[in-house]
Amino acid sequence: MKKLDIYKNDNYILKDAFDEAVMNLHILKKQNGYRSFVVCGCEAGNGTTTVAINLAAALAESGWKTVLIDGDMRKKNRYKRLNENATVGLSDYLMDKAPIGRIKYDTTTENLTYIPCGELIDNPVRLLCSNKMNVAREELANDYDFIIYDMPAINSAMDAEVIAVSADATILVSAVGATSKKGLIKAANALKETKANLIGTIINRTDMEQYTAYHEDYDYFQNERYVKKMIKGKRKKR
Repeated sequence: MKKLDIYKNDNYILKDAFDEAVMNLHILKKQNGYRSFVVCGCEAGNGTTTVAINLAAALAESGWKTVLIDGDMRKKNRYKRLNENATVGLSDYLMDKAPIGRIKYDTTTENLTYIPCGELIDNPVRLLCSNKMNVAREELANDYDFIIYDMPAINSAMDAEVIAVSADATILVSAVGATSKKGLIKAANALKETKANLIGTIINRTDMEQYTAYHEDYDYFQNERYVKKMIKGKRKKR
């Protein structure tokens, strides 16, 4: 079977941001044993899939055996970034149409496996609540260091909440200029009501000015700014 091509991010600033996320997930794994994470938007169009793909790829590139699961079974495959050549997926397994080994796809990123959403389902909640999902969850936990679920937005469907209550932690994705304060609060409260473990929010689509304001020294080593400080220090001593 041909390996699915995972988008490679070569932007240094984005890599820096996802490296920080990987560090935080590594700490959570080390301290609390967290291994499964739901990534979901507050509202539709927040860029959850982009975040989930990059996060899973970054974990895999760090040497962790990682599986990325597309849990959005409501959206047609032609609108999915990775599903063009992966028609059999999660919904097919949950409906007993395919074994779990058939829905796992190798990717061009080492250590990263992908499970597509599979056949379009109008209302997948019952499938996500089924014992088959519990069996899949247990099997994947035995085979992978990290499990990343890419789920629909909280305020669009209840699918993410169903998975979030069984996952170790949930990460909300919001987007500058797209996520409303009301939408963020509503999504966080929905997760709180189900007692899902919400550990934080990834803010997507920040511009360069906003990022550098928060991470002033993000390029300290990239631009060898320590050399400039050394030269400046020597000048002061003279």
